[in-house]
Amino acid sequence: MNTPNTNTNTTTTPKADAGANPQQQPPKQKEYEFHPIANIFPLMTDEEFEAFKEDIKTKTQQEPIILYQGKVLDGRNRYKACKALYRDPITEEYKGSDPLGYVLSANLHRRHLKESQRATIAASLVTTKLGDNQHIKSEGRPIDLATAAKMLNVSEKSVKRAKNVLENGVPALVQAVKQGKLRVSAVEHFAHSDEQDKLIAECKGDVVEAVKKLPKPPPKKKKPDTAEDLRKQLEAFKETWDGFNPHQKNAFVKANRHEIAEILEGLEFEEEVEEEEEADEGQPSLS
Repeated sequence: MNTPNTNTNTTTTPKADAGANPQQQPPKQKEYEFHPIANIFPLMTDEEFEAFKEDIKTKTQQEPIILYQGKVLDGRNRYKACKALYRDPITEEYKGSDPLGYVLSANLHRRHLKESQRATIAASLVTTKLGDNQHIKSEGRPIDLATAAKMLNVSEKSVKRAKNVLENGVPALVQAVKQGKLRVSAVEHFAHSDEQDKLIAECKGDVVEAVKKLPKPPPKKKKPDTAEDLRKQLEAFKETWDGFNPHQKNAFVKANRHEIAEILEGLEFEEEVEEEEEADEGQPSLS
């Protein structure tokens, strides 16, 4: 009669990468830190990173990781993926003279960042010691708000809002804005609340729901426009707009593109919320 094995002090062997020899230990990899300039841009979300890692696993690394001062200047997600897959990363040394300009150009070109995300990046250049770094000064001076706004193609008003969020918001709120889940204009009031952590905890870590839960600040008192007043203003604007030639219309949109972008982003966010609410209403009740 066989005696059953009652030993409970067993260990679980980590799963090796597909295609690896299970008898071999993972090779020791060279460690790299992330350069402060690289960190002004947010990393991929967990879901995005898993898909990205799978792509590198299938197609191998397509672009080199750029190093500067012995640290990763561009390619943090590539480095993380190679490290997770136990693969030696392909690296190159940065040989230019404008590392900040390089990082901005590379990331803004390949990543589709929202207005609020770019405003947050611009605010990071102003609010952190990064702006005093000798490698990212503009014409020998630390980067000010107006310069940062121009570099990231956002309005100064958006950067001011983002600066308030960075300086007063809890880490979870700042991270949600950086990942494009919330707009700076929608969370500025929340960032000044003393109940940020409490509300986020009550919503089980859902920052978006926590922001919705905080009562809106009372509107500033002013003489309200009647429906008739608004109708007349809209008709007057439409009449003026119709009288513009194509060049004037283009000039108007260009001059107000940042404010228009914020409005469009707000409308897109509202549409996403409405779609989610409609989808929830369409789900069968489990009660």
